[in-house]
Amino acid sequence: MDPDFWVRQWHQFIFDLATHGATVFLGTLTVTIFGLGPIGRAIAARIRGGPASALPEETLEALKSGMTEMQERLDFSERMITDVRQHLLEPGKPAEPREPRRVVTPK
Repeated sequence: MDPDFWVRQWHQFIFDLATHGATVFLGTLTVTIFGLGPIGRAIAARIRGGPASALPEETLEALKSGMTEMQERLDFSERMITDVRQHLLEPGKPAEPREPRRVVTPK
């Protein structure tokens, strides 16, 4: 094998990189952004066998407590609506039509 073969190959490789500089730059930038960003960290965590979520434990706990509070508020609202319905529609009594609260102008 020719001793200058590897030198010529290396020169050809550098020349090819130089002629496609914009593509190489954008590709390197894309790989760097994805590799170091949240997507890259999530992929790395998945490869390592860690949790699928990239959220810290404190954030998850805050979300869980917020969801619990929201469920309690929804339950309270449902109970209040049920109480109002039972009050308005007592058994055996039809619902009475109410007068509108706003002033209706005649046509």
